[in-house]
Formats: sequence, C-alpha cells, structure tokens
Amino acid sequence: MGWKLHLTAVLTALVCVVVYLPDPPYVTDVRKLSTDLQKWHERGKTIKVNGHNVFYIYEKCKNEKLKNPTTFAILHGYPSSSYEYHKVIDALLEIGDVFIHDHVGFGFSDKPAENFTYSMSEAADNALVVWRSVKISRAHVVAHDMGDTVLTEILARRYRGLLPNYFDNFFQSVTFTNGGMKYSLISFRLSQIILPHPTFGPFFSMVGNRLGFDKFFMKKQIASIWSPHANKIDREREIGSIAELNEFKGGFRIFHKNIYYLYDRAHFEFRWFAALAEINIPIRFIWGDSDAVAPISISKFFQSFVPGVEIILIPKGGHFWMLEQPDVWIKEIRKVLK
Repeated sequence: MGWKLHLTAVLTALVCVVVYLPDPPYVTDVRKLSTDLQKWHERGKTIKVNGHNVFYIYEKCKNEKLKNPTTFAILHGYPSSSYEYHKVIDALLEIGDVFIHDHVGFGFSDKPAENFTYSMSEAADNALVVWRSVKISRAHVVAHDMGDTVLTEILARRYRGLLPNYFDNFFQSVTFTNGGMKYSLISFRLSQIILPHPTFGPFFSMVGNRLGFDKFFMKKQIASIWSPHANKIDREREIGSIAELNEFKGGFRIFHKNIYYLYDRAHFEFRWFAALAEINIPIRFIWGDSDAVAPISISKFFQSFVPGVEIILIPKGGHFWMLEQPDVWIKEIRKVLK
C-alpha cells in the first residue's frame, strides 16, 4: 500500500509541475523551417477567410499545348497539410491547373487556440470560400483522410440544395483516398483514442507540448500507418516534415482540437452517406491496400450503395501513398480526364 501512496504523490506532484509550466516558444518564422518547406511556402499565398489566414497554392497548367485545362482542387488530411502533395504537384501541373490549401489549424494557415471549433462544417465553409475567391468554376476534387470528410460535408450540402448557385456545375468528379469515412471500420491509433477524450485529450496535448514528447509521439503514430513496403529513409524525411509543420505556429498546442473531425465522423455519417447514395457525378475511391488506420474494407463498404462508384486498390500502398508512390498516384488521378 505504501508504494501506491508514494506513486500517487509523485504523479500528483508531476501533474502540478506540468500545469504551471509555461508553453514552450514555437516557430513562427518560415525561414527557420527546412529548405524544402520554405520553397513550398514561397509557391503560395495567404487569403483571409472567416477571420483567419488560409495558406493556398494555385498554379496554372505548365503544358502550353492544352487549351482550357481542367482544374484539380485538393483537400489534404490529418495531421498533415498541403505539403503532403509536394511530390505530385509538378506532374499534376502538366495536365491541369492545381489548387490546394491548408485547412485552418494545419500547415501554414492560422492555428487558433480559441474561438474555433475545428469542425468539418468550418472546414467545408472555408474550402467553399477559397474556391470561390480564386474563381475556380469547375474542378476535379481529390481528397485524402480528413479531407474526405470535408468533401462529404460539401457533397451533403449539394445533395440538400444548400450550396450557392456558383457551385451548380462545379464538380467534374470526386476522388476519395484513404480516409476513415466509415467510423466503425477505422483501426484507431492510440492518438485517435486519447486526443478526442474531453478530459485526457487536452491534458495529454498540454503535457506533450510542455515536456516536449509530442513530436516524438506523433512521428511514431504516423510511422505506424505508412506502408511497410515504403523506403524507410524517405519515410523518416517525410514524417519529419509533417512534424515540423505541426510544430509551426504552435500546432501541438491544439492537437486535441484539430482532431475534432472524428466527432463529426461519428455523428454525421448518415447525413453524408445519403448524399453519396444519390450522387450523380463520377466518383472514385483509390485506396492504398496496406493502410493500417483506414483499411480497404472502408472503400469496399461504399461499393454496396454508391451508384457507379469505381474502387481502385493500390498494391503495397499505405495511408500516405501519394508520398510513397507518387508515380502511381499521378497515373491514377490522370484517369479522370479520360
């Protein structure tokens, strides 16, 4: 019994110390980031959306032979940013214009600690505003992970006739890639269990940030969903960039907040599924078959009720297969133009 009391006393003291520790300073100067991330930032601009700065890249097709090239509008996932497409953007620009932005709370966009819900409704609002602001009139929309959920919320509004008239003919096609779109089929990582918890989530986020193990923990979690067939050196470099951008502007302070999309997935599935069941635009699911968090059973689930859906499985592809197999990603995305 004595050792339990001592352990309790030690843990209580540790908690008290951590609570009163200040948050460590975080990087706000882009020049302190890696050279590759600085170059990515130089390609983009910032726009004010609903009170927050949103970073985006909008580049025109490099192939001068193409007349009236199509536009690809891309929605990134969690816990990454637009940078998860850095290996494929130049090849994509050979076949069309490309627009991609960082959701609020991610990448180079603002990361508010207060007065922002980080809900998929907020993310959908922002996506629609930025698309309209840069005057994209039609697009093939490609989404990944959390971006899949943002896209389904937008499609639910389209299905219910809630989108502005501007978007009446906006969607040329939609492509979903490796996301936990069916909540009960997700193979949850430890972070996805702890961080959404109303008590443990904020505490874990605070402790990790103040004691400095948040970056280490996140790297381990992301590595667990990378394909086991991927190049390990390349994997560590890409995961390092994801961690660096999460640390930028104090992203680790809000780690328990920007995972809010899991709440929405749990509560709004049937709202979104109804829209997919009645969809009347080309729709595809392209899935890495070695994803440990969003297994292929998720993509196959939609095959049972989504009309005309095309399911494509990527052999040896993990959760971030646009980074693991960029040539394959481009090959599959090009098919929307046929």
